[in-house]
Amino acid sequence: MRIVKAILPLVCTTIIVWLLNKPIGSIPALGKLLDPVSGFWANAECTDKDFNSTFEFVELNDDVSVWFDERLVPHINATNDYDLYFLQGYLHAYFRLFQMDLQTRAASGDVCELLGDKALNYARGQRRKGMVYGAEQSLQKMEANPNTKTALDAYKDGVNKYINSLVFKDYPLEYKLMGFEPSEWKNINTALLLKYMADDLTGKVDDISYSYLRKVLGEEFEFLFPDRINASTPVIPRGTKYDAPTIEQPLVPEGDIWADLQLANTNENIEKGKGSNNWAVAPQRTKNGHAILCNDPHLSLNLPALWFEVQLHTNSVNAYGVSLPGAPGIIIGFNDSLSWGFTNNYRDVKDYYTIKELDNDNYELDGKPMKYQKRVEVIKLKGGKEFVDTVKYTIHGPVMYDANYKEPHGVQQPLAMKWMGHKPSNELLAVYKLNRADNYDEFVDAIGNFTCPAQNFIFSDTKGNIALWGQGQYINKWKDQGRFVMNGATSKTLWGAEIPVRENPHALNPEQGYLSSANQTVTDSTYPYYYNGDFVEFRAWRINKALDSMYYVTVKDLQQLQRDVHSVLAEQVLPTMLSYIKTTEIETHEYIKELNGWDYKMDAGSRSATTFHLWWNTFYKEIWEEGFGFAKEKIVFYPSQERTAELFVGDSVFYQHVQDVLVLSFKNAADSISSLENRAWYKVKNTSINHLTKLAPFSYTSINVGGWGNTVNAMKGNHGPSWRMVVEMADEPQAYGVYPGGQSGNPGSKYYGTFIDKWSKGEYYNLSFISNSSQPKEEQVVFKWKCKK
Repeated sequence: MRIVKAILPLVCTTIIVWLLNKPIGSIPALGKLLDPVSGFWANAECTDKDFNSTFEFVELNDDVSVWFDERLVPHINATNDYDLYFLQGYLHAYFRLFQMDLQTRAASGDVCELLGDKALNYARGQRRKGMVYGAEQSLQKMEANPNTKTALDAYKDGVNKYINSLVFKDYPLEYKLMGFEPSEWKNINTALLLKYMADDLTGKVDDISYSYLRKVLGEEFEFLFPDRINASTPVIPRGTKYDAPTIEQPLVPEGDIWADLQLANTNENIEKGKGSNNWAVAPQRTKNGHAILCNDPHLSLNLPALWFEVQLHTNSVNAYGVSLPGAPGIIIGFNDSLSWGFTNNYRDVKDYYTIKELDNDNYELDGKPMKYQKRVEVIKLKGGKEFVDTVKYTIHGPVMYDANYKEPHGVQQPLAMKWMGHKPSNELLAVYKLNRADNYDEFVDAIGNFTCPAQNFIFSDTKGNIALWGQGQYINKWKDQGRFVMNGATSKTLWGAEIPVRENPHALNPEQGYLSSANQTVTDSTYPYYYNGDFVEFRAWRINKALDSMYYVTVKDLQQLQRDVHSVLAEQVLPTMLSYIKTTEIETHEYIKELNGWDYKMDAGSRSATTFHLWWNTFYKEIWEEGFGFAKEKIVFYPSQERTAELFVGDSVFYQHVQDVLVLSFKNAADSISSLENRAWYKVKNTSINHLTKLAPFSYTSINVGGWGNTVNAMKGNHGPSWRMVVEMADEPQAYGVYPGGQSGNPGSKYYGTFIDKWSKGEYYNLSFISNSSQPKEEQVVFKWKCKK
């Protein structure tokens, strides 16, 4: 008995130790996690942590120095490309390793290793749309170029140098919480990250919904869903003269070119308003006589932040801006000579085709059998299991939806997806050349390598030039090609020739003295090539109206424009809404009285902004669903808000019973408003910056900011300005910027959410750019890394 009593505690202790070091379901190994030396406690970073360090890297060709300013922005000084990108990779991994890992897993569908079966449907979708295939195609082209090959290899080596130095104690906190460890970084990871961004920015297409709508609505479809809004102020100014096209636009083919879809419903209607802003103002309009460039790309708001601020310097490059953790180079920024920025172009580069399947190995094209090219996709699941999916590739691209993976809106036929992102491309070369560009011609040469996603590239330089290009690789399409799902059984619907990139729409130094883009229609109707897309107009209307009236412009003026929360939508429709409800029972309602005195600004604390938003959105839904019978036809995809506003305030009668719908929708909205604890606009829209794992303690919620997707300051629930930048192109550029986050990805660091307060207030940091002709001031250098070969 004494032996049993002696052994029992030992056995119990052994079992407890075993359990604490074994993950149970989604719960990580608690022993490791709670270890007071190596567990999550080790990730708590002292507020006065000294980042000064000396490293020996045998991989380097020469010594490299890195100095950090007070915001922990690194300035890398190297003598060659390899060393420069090795250090950038090391730094990205040092501060953002988990983010890099998770985002590339999300791109490839490998998140199932972390999240298990619940992520399998998402993972299959990523593989079936050809994300890994597209990344492999692009990687071949990137590795075939000696400059981008060097950048990729060096960056990879830097990332892996950091990973290989880690022990469990040093792992980012998320690895400990989720019970996994970093894996080797490969060049394909960078290609996947870039493809992930391409998919995010070209992912939404309306082909399926439009096909159904055209079938149901008949002739009314074109009236309600026009290719462009009449009052659009396009990216490339009206009146721009375009060169004669070098290839002829094809005629619409005769015959059976459209798919006859049988759907259960249309897409859930998603409110438009996502996007970005950029503009450049010419010297004749500015106070100091310098060109000024502004950019604020609107993307998902997450922590760690999407961007990482950095300066890269060698004898051949001196660029400052924001980089993507996971990729070498600076994506948006400036150098000694010029500055650049992006907005999403939204021209359609993703089309769907129905496939006439003959058997498991063949499909039909022009009456003849064609062999599928089959690609076996192995998806690793949590716990070591695997899921095997076979994706069939056709001349139109991969079959994304079939009997084994159902299209979510009830399409019965197999659907293949043709996407520009599947073609070999080298966007990294565009970034490499942009960072080193010295003038407009070199800028144009650089962006010519940017294939997908299509972007509106804004430009300014120290010589006073401004320019804007609608850049990407586009197909010479016949009218409506790709706007609707096409019949894949005929070669008449195949993509045609590529439009030469030099014929992409662009403007240089226009007479009006400014250029801008905000995801609106790219050109007027005189552009010689057909295109369709998912364009929005409200922000462009506001920006162009403001810029058109501005002279003696300063940096502060343009920062104020980036903060602008004036709602053009409200300015257009609210007077008409209020005129319709005169003499009705709701005319004297307190909310209506507030709206009568409202200035159309979506300010953070505005109660009228809340009232308008809820009333308009309720009316917008009701007028289409009930007024025009969309609900009866199972249509939950409505005409754009721009088109709805245009019809509502136009001369013709919008709808016979519009007053009744306005009154009813107001009553419904008022009921919702009365149930709110706080009517302040920022409380209602709840702009939040969530951690990538959605863990609440690592997130910032209900941030006190105004704006909405259709205001210049496009601040929505989890989407908004991911980087605000203003650059005055003086002899030595003067730049200002801020992003919603901090340089560190460690929630236990004071540098994790450093910039959020300033960002939410619409304030900026002076960017510590060190030009080729100057040295950093002593007070600018807070920490130093000495990296010896």
